[in-house]
Amino acid sequence: MSLSIAQRIGLLDLTRLEAVTGDEAAIETLCAKALTPLGPVAAVCVHPAYVVLAQGLLQGSSVAIATVVNFPGGDQSVRETQKEVESVLADGAEEIDVVVPYKAWLAGDHRAIFTLLEAMQRWINGRARIKAILETGAIPLSTQRIQLAQEAAATGVTFLKTSTGKAAVGATPEAVEDLMQVVHEYRESERAPGIKVAGGVRSSAQLNQYLRIIETRMGSAFLAPDKVRIGASALLDNLLREEGGK
Repeated sequence: MSLSIAQRIGLLDLTRLEAVTGDEAAIETLCAKALTPLGPVAAVCVHPAYVVLAQGLLQGSSVAIATVVNFPGGDQSVRETQKEVESVLADGAEEIDVVVPYKAWLAGDHRAIFTLLEAMQRWINGRARIKAILETGAIPLSTQRIQLAQEAAATGVTFLKTSTGKAAVGATPEAVEDLMQVVHEYRESERAPGIKVAGGVRSSAQLNQYLRIIETRMGSAFLAPDKVRIGASALLDNLLREEGGK
């Protein structure tokens, strides 16, 4: 794996999802950080309340504006999620990270995944990329994680994402291996999903471990922002410090 630090920064979804009233200054800081001396991150991911602000701050840049719906528990009604999706699209969101109804799925309602994600495809109609958050840390078995990822991928989502970052367990190498097995199954398909690793990724060592897993399955050409994202906040500062220490 020979990605430069600038290329690794280009895979990041710089994230702040706190639903704090009066958080404008923090969002302004986040958006300023997104345009690093080594180049921009892939996206900023903000709470729905701050999509308009982020869109204005980063207008004209290559940084995508991402947000979350059905967050963080994945247990809203389909109608509630539809309202959120329509609102963030109107505000200018270009990427939508949606928590799938994993609790209902674990309880045996496997239609819940299809119902929500297929509905999202209709509502969005190509206007934004969909990242399906599977909350893999709450899925106890590898076989279950693979099945859940297969069912999400079958709906044509743009990315399979590990975690909200709000659960007790975020991304793990085992979960990324499971999701990459599913991505690999689609290697010959135009509907092949990418992967977003999120939840506790803070160090270069962690990042490199995840990138090696992805590269082993799909090759080095796959390591690009249209197929790989890393959800992070502290990681960006660590990468910039690493570059500065050379």
